[in-house]
Amino acid sequence: MHTPNAAAAPCAPVRRFLAYMFPNGHHMPEHKPEGAGAGNQWKLPPMLASMEDLKSELVFVSGLENQHRRKEFGDHAIGCGALLTARKPTKNKPFTNSSVDQIIADAQQGCARIPSLQLGTHDAGPSDQFGTYYTRSISWRGPVVKNDDGSMSFPAGEATPLGKEIDAQRAFDRLFAGSDPGASAAQAEMRRALRKSVLDAVVPHGGWLQTRLNPADRAKVDQLFTGIRELERDIAASGMGPTCSPPPEPTNVKDFQQKLDFLHTLMAIAFQCDLTRVITFMMGDALSNRNLGFIDDVERLGGDAGDHSVSHHSGQDGLVKKFRAMTLWKMEQIAAFLRKLRDLTDFDDQPLLNNTLVWINSEIADGNLHNHDDKPILLAGRLGGLVTTDRHVRFPTSRDYSKVKTYGDFFITLLGLYGVRVNEFGNDGKEAIVWQS
Repeated sequence: MHTPNAAAAPCAPVRRFLAYMFPNGHHMPEHKPEGAGAGNQWKLPPMLASMEDLKSELVFVSGLENQHRRKEFGDHAIGCGALLTARKPTKNKPFTNSSVDQIIADAQQGCARIPSLQLGTHDAGPSDQFGTYYTRSISWRGPVVKNDDGSMSFPAGEATPLGKEIDAQRAFDRLFAGSDPGASAAQAEMRRALRKSVLDAVVPHGGWLQTRLNPADRAKVDQLFTGIRELERDIAASGMGPTCSPPPEPTNVKDFQQKLDFLHTLMAIAFQCDLTRVITFMMGDALSNRNLGFIDDVERLGGDAGDHSVSHHSGQDGLVKKFRAMTLWKMEQIAAFLRKLRDLTDFDDQPLLNNTLVWINSEIADGNLHNHDDKPILLAGRLGGLVTTDRHVRFPTSRDYSKVKTYGDFFITLLGLYGVRVNEFGNDGKEAIVWQS
């Protein structure tokens, strides 16, 4: 078992974050848990039946709003742009605040080779009247302000959408290029020891050299050797390179199901090998109209099989049944991914999911209504014990917007779990709310 960078402060403890976005909303009539509370006080909704064996690792959060009853056309772009920023996008201009994944990545800078990884299955989302950067990306870098009291602020401003990698081979190469999947554990240890021994051969000469240098040069050499020792520590603490076991290279990734399965495996192993600690993943772009006719129940019903077009079912029985089947399939895929994280062993011999928080959401709440109120969040993982699982946390809804809790409030608490203190976030995040315990 490799030992990731967690062994070297300040990168311990390991706290990973993965945001998983699926397109076109929920089938809300069957996506509301029965009861609220912990353990047997609540039951998974029918749409999450495939996650019954994962219930002990889940938190379902309901009743939150994502910052806008400001109704206008472009709900998919608005919801996707606000998904991790809690801020309504600016039409046809990349103007928003940093997304929570990037804030978390910055807080863990240097703890993994890749600060954050953006992945997806395709780039085909139309602009939805706001710009394709809002339908094709959920990860944003915007202005950052460090306040005098030690807290951070993330105001709106010119921002950069971080494009996602949709090519499975390129994603594989970025993570595992240069690795040797055939290396034995003994070979890997020998290679790691060889790298370390080079440093040990250099540093002992430092004392002899220091006596022959003037004070200014001694300071420079001391700084150099300090850097070498830090590198040595990182090598000892790192499980990257030959100690990682990459998955088989992708094949037949033109098949959507196989591509999705491969990317799920790739993300899980990237976490296990500590190659990154922050990932955003888009199963599809906002407004995606991918043909899902390969799903058995969708194929059996016949006719239109476009993901987005079917979501506009207007209550028509045949379309409702197809949208239900599509959403069930999406939840089954997410469940399969969560099992990978549960079944892989982490550096501390615990399930990988134990040190991870997976945030699962769509750009809109109800796929047909396109609303952003009572917009559910599904969480998986315990984040090293910071999150208490097997719970449904239900916040009260209200027609009075001033009385509801928002995604911005949720994110204030979330960022605190990763050591980032913020007082406000997005359009409407004003206070931390308790959902984690």
